[in-house]
Amino acid sequence: MDRKAFGKQLQRYREQAGYSQEALAEKIGCSSIFISNIECGKKSPSLDTLINLANTLDISVDILLGKELKNYTSEKLKIMEGQLNKLPSLERQKVLDIIDSVIVVELNYHNKKG
Repeated sequence: MDRKAFGKQLQRYREQAGYSQEALAEKIGCSSIFISNIECGKKSPSLDTLINLANTLDISVDILLGKELKNYTSEKLKIMEGQLNKLPSLERQKVLDIIDSVIVVELNYHNKKG
């Protein structure tokens, strides 16, 4: 993965976790300028820093690197569940109903196709 793409992944997961650059930097023991440089694609983290970032953001390194490995779906669902839990119950149910409808449509399409 190139630096810019990694930086965008880091920014996305940092924001989803609710961290500012400053807070994330403090949590992993580096400067906010370093986090900014990573997110802008100017710097790359060391292996130790990469692991610290993933642990702090509560995601696996492969997800942070943008790799779709076997556990990608469960990691993504975990993130979505966290986002859903931030919604009021009525809105949460609406989103779940929409997701359910999309799955039904996709299954019907693939069953007819296959």
